[in-house]
Amino acid sequence: MASYDHAHTGVTEITWARFGELCKELALAVTAYDPEIVVGIAKGGVLPAAVLASLLRREFYPIRLSRRHDDRVVRDQPALLTPMPEAVAGKRVIVVDDIAVTGETLRLAAQEALRLGAAAVRTATLFVHRAGQRPDYFVLETDDLILNPWDCLVLEGGRFVVHPEYQKELDEIEKRAR
Repeated sequence: MASYDHAHTGVTEITWARFGELCKELALAVTAYDPEIVVGIAKGGVLPAAVLASLLRREFYPIRLSRRHDDRVVRDQPALLTPMPEAVAGKRVIVVDDIAVTGETLRLAAQEALRLGAAAVRTATLFVHRAGQRPDYFVLETDDLILNPWDCLVLEGGRFVVHPEYQKELDEIEKRAR
């Protein structure tokens, strides 16, 4: 099972500048909810969550809830690897990830925050696939492969290369386009 086991219609490359604008849009979207705590799901959700927390001037807490180990998918279901902070008790919490595909990671994080006594929990992502589970808030809906600036390139053998999972999907997209 790979994290990109769904059809992509194209490719959208996100620059750091565009990432900043998307985070601002997300901040505007969640303003009415007025979260007291921002929880970011590591790895991909930590960056937008930290920016969101800064923009909203709220406390930020990272958690690790993933199917991955050493950047490879090793589990069929996400596992909670770093616990939800007890600080969520009695607070309005927003759980943030970079993208919602199945929505399972967001759902599990929200359930954990509620189990710890959060007053309310909402979910947010920068991106959502059309057929995916929708978070409460998102900025961009697309079936494209999203190339984020923080994980598109990886260091291998002393040089930066396109992440192997991205490269595999890019090759598939190119093959389908022929």
